Amino acid sequence: MFSFDKRFVYVIIAIFAINFLAGMTGEKLLALVLTIPGVLIAITFHEYAHAKAADKLGDDTPRIQGRLNLNPFSHIDIAGFICIALFGFGWGKPVMIDDRNFKNKAAGNALTAFAGPCSNIIMAILFTIILKILLITGVILPTINSVVGSIILNMLILTIQFNVVFAIFNLIPIPPFDGSRILYFFLPAKGREYMYKIEQYSFIIVLVILVTGIGSKLVSPIVNFVLGLLSKFIML
Repeated sequence: MFSFDKRFVYVIIAIFAINFLAGMTGEKLLALVLTIPGVLIAITFHEYAHAKAADKLGDDTPRIQGRLNLNPFSHIDIAGFICIALFGFGWGKPVMIDDRNFKNKAAGNALTAFAGPCSNIIMAILFTIILKILLITGVILPTINSVVGSIILNMLILTIQFNVVFAIFNLIPIPPFDGSRILYFFLPAKGREYMYKIEQYSFIIVLVILVTGIGSKLVSPIVNFVLGLLSKFIML
């Protein structure tokens, strides 16, 4: 069995974070602060959705582990949080499940996996509607030089963006992303066996995506398409 020390990933993350923070300016710091609510919302609802779906499908493991709540501290992985806040790519604390409790193991895994990205898309749509209402009612006006209005506007936009990015990223159909669990459901037995083997290298895959930025290149077209649709709704 392949073994990979997770601490190595954390060291790489620390190096990237230090390098990023070394070039921090006041403007960049403000932008970073404004991203925090969106990141917390994206991760919290994503992981809660996994836990809720598993619970509804018959697995009480997330309930026993205290994951059926919207407390961000129950769902945040520090390294993953830092990565998504600084680099736009990261992860939450994985929801542990026991798929032996599902009536249909493959379907249960797929539905539980899909619940996370689905929740992020729902949150992106919800916050788009909220932004639209605030603009229509004049609560926030992008044409007026208001510090508070500008902060609210940017926080809402970033929340929408992070939820879309988090959803699409997690739909990548390779381990350790949710998309791989969804793909399992449609694969024949040999295909599933092959995916299980790839799963051994999950942390290397994460490391490659982090270092090369290839993940961003893969999902950017889809992310831009979804954000474009939401933007059109706002501009109507």
